[in-house]
Amino acid sequence: MNQVPQHRALLGVDVVGSAQLPGHLLNAIPGTISNLVGSALRQSGIDPDGEVLSLESPGDGVLMVLPSGRLGAILDAAVRLDQLTVEHNRWRKPEVRLRVAVHVGPVGDDGFHRARITHTRLLDAPEFKNLLKRCHAEATGATAEETATTALIVSSEALDTAFSGDHTEVARRGDFASLPVSHKEYRHDAWVRVPGFDSRSLAALADTTTAPEPVARVRNVVHGNMHGVQAGNVSGDLNFHAGRRP
Repeated sequence: MNQVPQHRALLGVDVVGSAQLPGHLLNAIPGTISNLVGSALRQSGIDPDGEVLSLESPGDGVLMVLPSGRLGAILDAAVRLDQLTVEHNRWRKPEVRLRVAVHVGPVGDDGFHRARITHTRLLDAPEFKNLLKRCHAEATGATAEETATTALIVSSEALDTAFSGDHTEVARRGDFASLPVSHKEYRHDAWVRVPGFDSRSLAALADTTTAPEPVARVRNVVHGNMHGVQAGNVSGDLNFHAGRRP
């Protein structure tokens, strides 16, 4: 019988559209992300060198495992990451936009545990990606370039835990809106925060992002004799009601 692994906090950061960057800028992505995330952690009281239990760098992002007791500070770091990214984009290349995910759950020292899988599903969820695209498209005015620079998605478990007491400094519960996520086997309500959009605006955008496409229905009514049916591509249910010929 194996013991249940200790709960850990997971922080993931991914660069939006990094594959579209030219080679010389793409090579600068790992260092850029390392500097931004490291600065956000330090500003939130977390020592990147001493408190990060596990670190993976896929190339255009980072996946970190930290003590679960630092969950509140990790959310603060995710919030501070936005302003740091805005400042970076103002003065340096490559300009980056980031997706950020936070989760908490049992993580062992070896193996690919469920919490890690859930964390990856959150970061890569199509609904999350589409919401960020929608927010970026909605941004207008003088501050458009600084709007939706980052987007944060948090699991319900992490959100409930982080805001169960006085555990954060700059992260606020009221900034998050619910977002239903369905990615592979993961189907749950997550919570999202996008700078420049309040929770009500985010909820409205989330509704339009995740709503199913309407199904068009056509009804043809023919009075009199009809000889044959002409149609292009036909899908769905077809009902033919033959009348009595005179």
